[in-house]
Amino acid sequence: MKRLGVIVLLLLFCSAFVYAQEAMVLDDAIMDSVNFFSSKLRKGSTVAVTNFEAETKELSDFIIQELMVALANMGSLKVVERSRMEMLEKELNFNMSGSVSDKTAQGIGHMIGAQILFSGSISPYRDMYRMRVQAIVVETAEIIGTRTVNIKYDPTLTGLLGRINPADQWKYQWFYAGINVGYSAMIEDYGTGYDAPPLGFALYAMVQPFDLFGIALDIGGNMDAGVHISVLPTLTIRPSSFEIDLFLGVGLNTATGDIGYLGGVRGGYNVGPGVLYAEIRPFGWLNTNALYVNLSFGYQIGFIPRKK
Repeated sequence: MKRLGVIVLLLLFCSAFVYAQEAMVLDDAIMDSVNFFSSKLRKGSTVAVTNFEAETKELSDFIIQELMVALANMGSLKVVERSRMEMLEKELNFNMSGSVSDKTAQGIGHMIGAQILFSGSISPYRDMYRMRVQAIVVETAEIIGTRTVNIKYDPTLTGLLGRINPADQWKYQWFYAGINVGYSAMIEDYGTGYDAPPLGFALYAMVQPFDLFGIALDIGGNMDAGVHISVLPTLTIRPSSFEIDLFLGVGLNTATGDIGYLGGVRGGYNVGPGVLYAEIRPFGWLNTNALYVNLSFGYQIGFIPRKK
């Protein structure tokens, strides 16, 4: 029984590895599809790409154009120009970025003198996309073959889709909320010590309509100095999976009504839907010598996706 369990785990690992290996970037997937058909096409054949069904016209147009270029670069085929296909698209009222019936495709093929027609589709599949490319013979409607390829997110695909890679979506949200707790060190005061445990804390919500800039409403402090509410303009840098926030602003002590200042830096790493971070923030009040520094750990998460 134990041996059987080991075998099952090995099979699962191998299948997961193969699944991950199958995924390609869009450009490589297009070339892979053309290479698949290269040995199936008779030299000197006239080919055309009639349509490619996709979520956006930009994605469809890109794949059609790249397929045509790759087929032309084989050097052994005659490729119908894109301009002729676009003229027929207007005349026959069909959509090159949508679905086209086999009968319509055959009619198009006869009109342009093509012997082989290419078409296909690309759609979401699990955490990636799946692209299918098909080639048929105009005279007989015989399917020469169908190539199916899994495509992973890359800048080209996400740009043509008009969206952000899901793995990077945490970087582009309309607002963020975070909470942290840690140690609060007293740097300077009236010569007295803490009257309460040196526990520092903060809870904040930040509106971020731009990549690098946001404004946060922050509620924080420590067990000794009480709670203050601050408005913090924030500079945010998110290279790769890291995040660095620099913030500086003013606030109000809810217990005494004193005006205070608050600044600091937090740095973290993307974990799950948010960022696990460490933070250092000095704060004090304009009418006293009191100065505290919070050293905290926390977690931040974003809400409401926005475009890059």
